[in-house]
Amino acid sequence: MKLTFRTKFILANMVVVFLTMIFLAIFVIQGLMYYSFNTTQNQLVSMGEDSQFYISQEIRALESPGGNIAAYLSNALALSEDLSRINNTRVLLFDIEGNLLADSANVDSREDIDYLEEIEIALELDSGKSVSVYKRVDGSSSIYYATPLFIDNEKVGAFSFIQSMSFIDNIVQQIILLFMGASFVGFIVVLIVSNVLSNSIFRPIKELVNSAKKLSAGNFDELLHYDADDEIGNLTTNFNKMSLHIKEKITQIENEKQKLSSIISSIEDGVIALDLDNKAFIINDTAREILNLYSEQASLDMLLEKEEFGDIIDFVAREQRDFSKEICYNDKNLHVYSNLIKGPGNVIGILLVIRDITKIVELENQQRLFISSVSHELRTPLTTIIGYSDLLQRRASENPELLQKSLQTINEEGKRLLRLVSDLLDLSKFENTHFKMVFSAVDLNALLTDVIGQMKIKSGKFNIDIFYNNTELPSVKGDHDRLKQVMINILDNAIKYSNSGDIIKVLATSDEDHVDISVRDFGPGISPDIKDRIFDPFYRVDEDRSREQGGSGLGLAIVKDIVERHGGSVYVESQPGEGTMILIRLPY
Repeated sequence: MKLTFRTKFILANMVVVFLTMIFLAIFVIQGLMYYSFNTTQNQLVSMGEDSQFYISQEIRALESPGGNIAAYLSNALALSEDLSRINNTRVLLFDIEGNLLADSANVDSREDIDYLEEIEIALELDSGKSVSVYKRVDGSSSIYYATPLFIDNEKVGAFSFIQSMSFIDNIVQQIILLFMGASFVGFIVVLIVSNVLSNSIFRPIKELVNSAKKLSAGNFDELLHYDADDEIGNLTTNFNKMSLHIKEKITQIENEKQKLSSIISSIEDGVIALDLDNKAFIINDTAREILNLYSEQASLDMLLEKEEFGDIIDFVAREQRDFSKEICYNDKNLHVYSNLIKGPGNVIGILLVIRDITKIVELENQQRLFISSVSHELRTPLTTIIGYSDLLQRRASENPELLQKSLQTINEEGKRLLRLVSDLLDLSKFENTHFKMVFSAVDLNALLTDVIGQMKIKSGKFNIDIFYNNTELPSVKGDHDRLKQVMINILDNAIKYSNSGDIIKVLATSDEDHVDISVRDFGPGISPDIKDRIFDPFYRVDEDRSREQGGSGLGLAIVKDIVERHGGSVYVESQPGEGTMILIRLPY
């Protein structure tokens, strides 16, 4: 059983009282017995001297013809009884050999005097000497006093007094009972006093314990109150100071941690700090987003098991230097930089800085594709122009028909180059964030009617008709010329991919907060796997057909940029063999 400090305090006080009472009882009893023994011994010595004188007088008075020894031996019983009556004690008389001559007690049992060592000692002593022995026989205490008996300087025997000390036994028993009662009362008093004192002493200690528990749980706001100027008061004051100091330090650490966390979170790169056991102690949100780490350590362990990251960490740990590498992970292009985290004099972990360069790689690929496409688009008409120019130089004068065809082809290819350069300039201009459009209230119905009227001239050459339907349309805030360019590009694209005799449907409707304009053709349609690519620069669904119609492959890319600059969006719906619908949604 676990004892509290308060219980131990009370038990300790009771043990102290108990030991004190035992010590006092022993001290009192021993003192009483010592005093009683000395007093009785002195009385026996005095009685012995008087009895020595009495026996000498009585023997001399008898004037026995046999001498002093014969008179002593014949009158021993009478002498012992007289001395017993005079001294009120038991008297024993012995001859010179130590044999018992008379016993004033006149009892049948002689067990207590069968062997008296003190008589043997007394017979060896000189006149005036005596010996006393404390004995306890049959539960009763007595003092055995013995001294040699001299008559006219002649040793005739010895006599002994047996003084009962039973009164001492009674007193000792009373003292023991008294001390037992006092101890019981003392225990009760100590229990009550200790309980009262312990409440006042241990209450602040208990509060200290409770406060220490709260402190260990992270609660540093509660302070102790103890007004007494004593050791506990000093302990309470120092505890409060310690609590406030710890609170300040923890607040400071939390602030520094928050600053560090904010700095790490604001870094656009993913940051992971690993200890020497490959356990992450820092990982920012960017790293979780890049690596899809949302299930804490389990996902991180799976990540580190990947060969790409494991090789980087092993290299840095082995070579003790930094290392960077571009890797592919979960369909992402990542640039990973790793280095040692060094503490004061030792290495404490490994740092991983992860940058998602997927968009950069895609942009670089697009740039390469763009350059390749532009080069190809420029090279084709230039090759044609150069070819016909050479032909004109060699054979123009011989064949007027060839001259006319060559000049027409050069003119068409030149116009094609002009359109290509114009579209490239438009696309570059729209992608430039500094380019500003001129916004005003645009009547979409009038704009669509105007554009469709212009485009019917071109569509009529291919026996393609355009039908326009609309509901009541609100005005939208936009750049009139750019929105007109959007519709021209979409309709031009629809005409290119329509067959002779087809129709193109244009529908304009309005909703609560936006206007929808759809252009539906019935051409070859678009496969679902390439549907999202039609807005990429230079991408064509049908390369040959587009080039035959003089397309640059930039029309829909320009459409997407203009619409997005208006806060709108462009959608495409298509199935192979069923045609294509381009949907524009503009806010108003």
